[in-house]
Amino acid sequence: MKLLIICLTLIVLACNTAKLSNDNNLDVFEQNQLKLIYQAHTRGFFEEVSITEKSIVLLNNRRRINPVIDSITIEKWKACVDLVYTIDLKSMSQLIAPSNLRKSDRVPFAHLSIIKKGDTLKSIDFDHKNPPKELKELVDLILSTKEL
Repeated sequence: MKLLIICLTLIVLACNTAKLSNDNNLDVFEQNQLKLIYQAHTRGFFEEVSITEKSIVLLNNRRRINPVIDSITIEKWKACVDLVYTIDLKSMSQLIAPSNLRKSDRVPFAHLSIIKKGDTLKSIDFDHKNPPKELKELVDLILSTKEL
């Protein structure tokens, strides 16, 4: 009986150790990914475009119900990555928006978030489809991918 209890204990410990090592590998994998999120919203409008290396996710409601998931071409993904590396990510939150129509509810508020190696960097708020010039190419590319 003692031998059976010892064997079961060793099996349980071995399974827990294997599970922990797999979780750590998953964390490292997730931290090395790049994710781009463009979000525009106002009182009656919501739109979010999330792009990763493998997919594009479109959301049209705040409750995140019924997402539209599509694949992204390798060329578009590489173009996104190249544009991300041309942007000074640390100064994204200090850029100046070219217009302020969002403050009078003429156009939706928008912002761009870049998640890179576990860090989330968010831009300032700007008018939907009218980002600061440093982000314009990337935002235009993100918005063009939702039309796939």
